[in-house]
Amino acid sequence: MARFAFPSRSALLRDSSAIGRFVRDESGNITIYSVYIALLAMTIMGASVDLMRQEASRARLQTTLDRAVLAAADLDQFQDPTFVVNDYVGKAGLDAFVTSVIVTQGVNERTVSADAASSLSTLFLRMSGQDVLPANALATAEERIANVEISLVLDISGSMRWNGRLDNLKPAAKNFVQKVMSESTESVTTLNLIPFAGTVNPGDEMFEYFRGERPSVPVVEPEVPEGGTPDFFPPWEQAISNIVMYFDTDGDDIFDRAHKIESFPEDAPRDVDAFFRGAAAYAVAHDSKLSSSSEFLGISIKGGTQTTRYFTVRGDSNGPASDLGPTKNNGKIPGSTFSYGSIDYETWETSYDGPGAAQGLVEININMPSSCIEIDGFEFANSNLPVSDEYVPHFHHWDEDPEVMDWGWCPEDDTAIQYYSDDAASLLQFIDDIRMHDGTGAQFGMKYALALLDPTTRDAVSHLISEGVIEARFQGRPIDWDDPETEKYIVLMTDGQVTDQFRPNDPYAPINGEVELLNQGSASYHVRTGRASNLDHLYQQCDLARQLGVTVFTIAFETSVAAAEEMRLCASSDSHFFHVHGAEIIDAFDSIARQINNLRLIQ
Repeated sequence: MARFAFPSRSALLRDSSAIGRFVRDESGNITIYSVYIALLAMTIMGASVDLMRQEASRARLQTTLDRAVLAAADLDQFQDPTFVVNDYVGKAGLDAFVTSVIVTQGVNERTVSADAASSLSTLFLRMSGQDVLPANALATAEERIANVEISLVLDISGSMRWNGRLDNLKPAAKNFVQKVMSESTESVTTLNLIPFAGTVNPGDEMFEYFRGERPSVPVVEPEVPEGGTPDFFPPWEQAISNIVMYFDTDGDDIFDRAHKIESFPEDAPRDVDAFFRGAAAYAVAHDSKLSSSSEFLGISIKGGTQTTRYFTVRGDSNGPASDLGPTKNNGKIPGSTFSYGSIDYETWETSYDGPGAAQGLVEININMPSSCIEIDGFEFANSNLPVSDEYVPHFHHWDEDPEVMDWGWCPEDDTAIQYYSDDAASLLQFIDDIRMHDGTGAQFGMKYALALLDPTTRDAVSHLISEGVIEARFQGRPIDWDDPETEKYIVLMTDGQVTDQFRPNDPYAPINGEVELLNQGSASYHVRTGRASNLDHLYQQCDLARQLGVTVFTIAFETSVAAAEEMRLCASSDSHFFHVHGAEIIDAFDSIARQINNLRLIQ
């Protein structure tokens, strides 16, 4: 019978020691842990790859969808918005993923929303049971036209004739007007168009509102040759090219109608005294806005190499010597143009009942072509309309180019501010008719631009409505500064630096309407305010505009670096400033118009 043999005590001790060593030995345990960690790390890295692929796919789809809804929501986009979205996405090869396009169209707004859904097969996450990842996109764009008040300030100084600048400005400004105004913006968007040269002309109606004091002269008995009639005109030294006759219909002795006679033959009389009565009577008979030749004021004459000169007939106090008054013979004239040979002067003279005889010793206003008001330095610290009633004299400082410029540091009344208009056609015609004047007073343009956005101007708006200048539906403009549904903008464009403000020492001297101050000599004029002060006044207005929440865009057009810096410092930010050359000005105005139209992504 076999017997079981128990291990000896020594053997048991040896075995126990080996087991203990085995139990206590940790070498090799990390291998299992490392396997788990490696598997986890590979899963995370694989997931990251799949997630990056998902985000790249989603970003491409989202970017394409954003562009699509922005294009579709543009109120200038006349194609079907749904078609525009699908076309954009289709050209990117993603049209299969668009699930819906929703268009909400209002009178002054359009909202376009689009959804897109795609999926991405995973490479690594499928090991964890995730076979696909979604790559969806949602985009919504809105163009909303709230109440918008815009002041567009345009430089029409003489330097705009160089390098075709005015020719480039006109289509750019017209394109801007067309973009910010349409049938959908009627009664919502108003635009003040403010041309500036040496200063700004607020217009005859606003001049009266300011109670500007028109210059006047006493009437004296005209000298009458023995057995004849008084002479008002000197014989012209060369053949006459044309004359312009001026008439006043509202009794202020300032012309509001003018008629031109041209095509004078070489053998026509050179003494206008010989035929002006018949010419004036003929013009009255052919203008329904004139009632009688008693409204006749005077005539400007152009001919040969002589300077165009104006001669008053009503209230003449100096006989055949020239007078201070309008000398515009080119550009838009408020009346008709007749041919010299079409008028029977002797026959029409019999019906002449106008001035030409003594009218008594009374004050007669000088027949001025413009209505500018002086603005004093302290006024640039506020955003109100000017308070002065001091008249800016009629003069020209730098050399004039009569082919493209009109005489005057102050633009003529036909180039005055256009107030609170939503009539795009009228504004386009106004821009087409603009002619240049003298000087660069951007600070005055900015002053009027801001004042016409200030609610304190409502009384002036009421006055202009009563005068028929502004549509009655704009009563209550400008809207309050803090109105949440109203946006206010100023767009200021210039091609040069702010200049000194010159003034003639004798503001009513007739020579100021014929000879530039620079050519009269330094003793004939003075500097009213220097360039440094004028630039400071500009910056004051720019700062005020920003403080009041007005967005200020500025355009430096073919200017020096220093002049461009003036505009940059005036803008709301560097992104609101444009320094452009040539046809680039069209792109600048287009960019500004698009920002004003408030096209934006809202989701």
